[in-house]
Amino acid sequence: MKTLSLKRPIISLMLVLFFPLVNAQASDGVIHFRGAIVESPCNFAQQQQSTELTCSENGKRVVRTVALNKLNNYTPQSDAPLSTKIHYLNAQRNLAVLEVTYR
Repeated sequence: MKTLSLKRPIISLMLVLFFPLVNAQASDGVIHFRGAIVESPCNFAQQQQSTELTCSENGKRVVRTVALNKLNNYTPQSDAPLSTKIHYLNAQRNLAVLEVTYR
């Protein structure tokens, strides 16, 4: 009977000590990384019926003009690491968000 009466307080003590470790979550912190951004992102300038893309490729600025109706699912045929997708916000398709994905 004596061993049974000692087990209960020891188990209770273990639960009290180890329960906070099981529920631990990070709510903030600092992330360190190493590396460098090697090229700046592309700039987009809206024209009347087209969009002008200015990208840096291999240290040189390259300017492309893309018609607005060709901008959805657009991927340049050069080394520019991007693709685009248009999300229309209304049924008239005159208000949209342009999503640019860099690879």
